[in-house]
Amino acid sequence: MDDGEGIRTVLFFKGCPLSCSWCHNPESINCEVEYSCEPEKVRTIGKSYTIYELLSIIMEDITYYEVSGGGVTLSGGEPTLFMEYAGELARALRERGISCALQTCGHFDYSDFKKRLLPSLDCVFYDIKLFDLAEHIKHTGKDNKRILENLWLLSKEKIKLIPRTPLIPGITDTDENLQSISRMLDELGLGNTHVKLEYNDAGERKRKMLKQG
Repeated sequence: MDDGEGIRTVLFFKGCPLSCSWCHNPESINCEVEYSCEPEKVRTIGKSYTIYELLSIIMEDITYYEVSGGGVTLSGGEPTLFMEYAGELARALRERGISCALQTCGHFDYSDFKKRLLPSLDCVFYDIKLFDLAEHIKHTGKDNKRILENLWLLSKEKIKLIPRTPLIPGITDTDENLQSISRMLDELGLGNTHVKLEYNDAGERKRKMLKQG
């Protein structure tokens, strides 16, 4: 109930173009199957589903979506890393009257996104982590030029857009970073929708248990 309106099913895609040092879902960065060596057991992380298999699972809870105004949220990892698959799934959900939202880091090809995925989305949660280019490279492994450009393009579209910033102590929560982001969002008319997310340190524990298959 924290990833969009109403009661939702959240689908976590495995694979991300960024490698954020604080990621609270480190198991979603690598596209490959991994294993979590938890106390007294080993858990497999990563499973392939066909669109039909996912829809079968999702449709089991359609009554909850209808009653609560909920739906499905594509998360990760980064769903746009699998644009064709995510787009096909989102279209299938729309055809069935199920709302679809997207959580994204913003690092994707915009023309492909606009063609394949955007038409089937009702809401986009868009992460703006760091404004400074050098700091962004340092803490995520990639520059933010494409991310900021895509945000500007998306702000011109007719869709609910919610920019978000995770408050990582000493990294993203500095006055300089937050003020720079706020100024940019104000210029785009998005200042009132900016959401600041509390730091989740679960990734530190999960990182220690991860093993590649």
